[in-house]
Amino acid sequence: MRHSSRWIALCGALVIVLAACSSDTTGTTVPVTTTPDPSVLAGTRWVGSAMFLGGAPAPFVPRAEPTLDFSDDGRTFGGSTGCNSYGGEYLAGAGTIEFGAMNMTEMACEEPLMRQEDNVLRIFGEATVFTIEGGVLTIGRLGGSTLQFIERSVAFPDVELTGTQWIADTIVRGAAAMTVIPGTEITLFIDAAASRATGSTGCNDYGASVEASRTQLTFGQVDVTERGCEGAGIMEQEAFVLSVLQGELRVEISGDRLTLTAPTGDALSFRAAG
Repeated sequence: MRHSSRWIALCGALVIVLAACSSDTTGTTVPVTTTPDPSVLAGTRWVGSAMFLGGAPAPFVPRAEPTLDFSDDGRTFGGSTGCNSYGGEYLAGAGTIEFGAMNMTEMACEEPLMRQEDNVLRIFGEATVFTIEGGVLTIGRLGGSTLQFIERSVAFPDVELTGTQWIADTIVRGAAAMTVIPGTEITLFIDAAASRATGSTGCNDYGASVEASRTQLTFGQVDVTERGCEGAGIMEQEAFVLSVLQGELRVEISGDRLTLTAPTGDALSFRAAG
């Protein structure tokens, strides 16, 4: 994390500058009535609600809004651009913020998402101030482009793990994330009463006994049908799915998204159907 002269000068002048800025619902400036303490960011989780590029609204791709999480210790941040995942360190002061270099996955997405990602990352890179008003977090540069977020728990209450039909859209091999092969559907349904998981690998159907809690799934032996499926990579994808769905898995639920992570770091990311 860099500590530049620009940062020091900004901290010294911030109160004077912000006093001259009025709340602006067009998003052309960062709205401010009070100077927030940096500790209000620690441990919070957000989802994008609006983006303004030079004052003009730029809608997010539906169901692919960016997310932003701040660690409990107030040092690191992470989230998704709607396409790739990112993370790094940040430095916050009394209403000021600066994001350091980001580590990112390198998944290619369709053009609307790539354009959204470019804009989101550019605003993070230029950001110097933040405010929280009425449950809305605004991040950007005074007089420049801004991102607005609302608390994720308010926007997307967490879906229940059991009794929900989950459909995977992303597989993660170590640090590499990739989309599920088009035309295939990887699913998971957990029946809590029967302590059983069922679904599809994208080729064959499977079933297994399972112990489920909010933070962990433990799979018993997985039974799989034996159809052969044609198509590039489909059987390899199935083998990966079955390698993840065994033993103890870490469960992470955020709104309508479920991530199951194996001890190896491999993971499957699902979205709730419907």
